[in-house]
Amino acid sequence: MRKLISLLIFAALATVARAQFETLLVPPAEPVQAGKVMRVTLYLNNPSATAATFKFPATMTATFASPTEQRTLPVGVVDIATGTEIELLPMSFTRTTLTVMVPDTLAGNVSMRIMEPQTNPIMFIAVPAATVRITPKAMENAEKAMENQPRDLSQDTAFDKMRRHLLPYEPIYFSVGANERINARFQFSFKFRPLRPTGNVSKPWQDLYFAYTQTTLWDLQSLSKPFYDTSYKPTLFYGKDAFDVKSPWFDRLGVQAGVQHESNGQALPKSRSLNTFYFRPTVAWKLPHGWQFAVSPRIISYLDKEENPDLERYRGYVEWLVSAEHRNGFKVTASLRKGTSSGYGSGELNASWPLDSFFPELGGRVLVQYFNGWGESLLDYNIRRPDQFRVGFMVVP
Repeated sequence: MRKLISLLIFAALATVARAQFETLLVPPAEPVQAGKVMRVTLYLNNPSATAATFKFPATMTATFASPTEQRTLPVGVVDIATGTEIELLPMSFTRTTLTVMVPDTLAGNVSMRIMEPQTNPIMFIAVPAATVRITPKAMENAEKAMENQPRDLSQDTAFDKMRRHLLPYEPIYFSVGANERINARFQFSFKFRPLRPTGNVSKPWQDLYFAYTQTTLWDLQSLSKPFYDTSYKPTLFYGKDAFDVKSPWFDRLGVQAGVQHESNGQALPKSRSLNTFYFRPTVAWKLPHGWQFAVSPRIISYLDKEENPDLERYRGYVEWLVSAEHRNGFKVTASLRKGTSSGYGSGELNASWPLDSFFPELGGRVLVQYFNGWGESLLDYNIRRPDQFRVGFMVVP
């Protein structure tokens, strides 16, 4: 049952995490006459620290909802051809103009949203088609139509409400190797933002997150295929991906600080747990030829490590995360730990490529993973097993 639950959670988070773009549909500033073509602006934003591509679908549709009816109509793109693939660098955005015919039966307060790519719903006032000129009287009639509306015009789905607060956190992947014995390693991770900013600038308390990461080593060779060890890591932290700071020395500065509990959920003598406080700055640079390089040291203070009192001998007090990413989607990350005792530590390398580079209809990434050193799992924090080389599938790099 534990295996099934873990894999179902992995699949569900993978679906959520695939959305790399944020969309923002902007309503028209003036009332629109029903039966006429309406122009709206669509913003595409890449809020992540990695480059991403977006392909406009061959056909786009919009749904309209009024107090009396709901309609679905085709949408046109003015300045970008349908089927065009665009690339957005990290922390950047673009915009385009869309056109859609407003049904001639609509009047009053109307909501509309694009279905693919799915956008936020917008609200606008539709003046009846019979009204040739938008007069004060026509406006008054339209406003009256908004009163006591029986239909919910928000068009928000439960998924829309969830994904405003639920985001990917650490990498999400599944990999398989055969050194020492056939084994798999998989991880799913998410962060939840209780208070979502309502404007362009967030308040400090709106940058508080709850995160959960689960990493599992799976023995695929034994008869019952048991999970060898699992680390459960709930985390509470403050995080800012990018401060509004301009410097000639770097292109992006972010920070994360919080407390984390880590345990493996086993009974003694295999029980392992610890509590830590950490501080993690991130500095990133844009390099020539489409590369971006980032360094993110995680500085750790152990609050409680009673079940593994000599943990710092093998993990140390700093975990270095170094990454390099090309605008074509290729990304390589290295995680390095140096224990306080000589000869102890570990290194992990992950290289991934977007699958749509080879097969346009596929999502996710192909993963090559290598681990060397002490303590790949919390249970084995003081054990060095053979180096592990794995290949697999990655959803979030």
